[in-house]
Amino acid sequence: MQKVTSASHELVELFPRGRSDNFLARSGWRRLGEYRFLIRQLVRINFNTEFKRSFIGLSWLLILPLLSVAIWILLNGAGIVDPGATAVPYPAYVLLSTSIWGFFADIYKNSSNLVTNYGRMLIMTPFPYGVLLAEQVVVHLIRFSIPFGLNLIVLLFFGVEFTWWALLFPLSLIPLLLLGLAIGLIVALLRIVAVDLSKLADEGIRLLMFLTPIVYTPKIELGWLSELVKINPLTYLVSFSRDLLTEGTFYAPVTYLAVSGFSLVFFALAVRIYAKSQPRILERLIAA
Repeated sequence: MQKVTSASHELVELFPRGRSDNFLARSGWRRLGEYRFLIRQLVRINFNTEFKRSFIGLSWLLILPLLSVAIWILLNGAGIVDPGATAVPYPAYVLLSTSIWGFFADIYKNSSNLVTNYGRMLIMTPFPYGVLLAEQVVVHLIRFSIPFGLNLIVLLFFGVEFTWWALLFPLSLIPLLLLGLAIGLIVALLRIVAVDLSKLADEGIRLLMFLTPIVYTPKIELGWLSELVKINPLTYLVSFSRDLLTEGTFYAPVTYLAVSGFSLVFFALAVRIYAKSQPRILERLIAA
């Protein structure tokens, strides 16, 4: 059915039975340590499945960001895109910005396909949803760390001097992670009960990139677009992390903290909704 179907019989016996109901909603987070081996196996399967037919394998994690940056540099050189004044050279700015955006968009994509990707396994056994979510986060962090290393090299090449505040950069990404997970968990349910709405959500996330200062600065002056950028919560999450790393400054710290608090509350709510919906989702999967 999905990317882990071939390994479902191998892993199904690893799940303790009768202990998975409302895994996320109750004491599940304290029990994640019991599933360390299972999480490692799921991570291994994830990477093996994705890259086993690729000649260059993990190199794609470096190639794709560079191709994306090349396109925006060409558009900027042709005068099609005017990003405004950037604190670092435009190639480095776009590479870092697209990486931060990818940190949000990829965890949304992975978590929103959680049920459909693991549908066969969910039907075969009561499944600890918290383990699935933990596996997605681990895979996501590994995938992000590889191109992020490239970001650091590029920034150093362009003469960016990091401050001690840059050490907080990984922590500053946590609200983006929580927000992406929260939206993804809700959309994961919609993929089972309301497919059209899930497709609208996917397109909305793609559109949202152009309303977020990724290839232009937050201070861009383009009329109505500038107003949309100001009310977009992702503007503050992305810009805060980017400025923290490249300049050692805090972009709109009060708004950033407010949006971060919202992301935490939204994530907790999404987890609760997701856990409460388990029985109905399993019924839908069995009937499909």
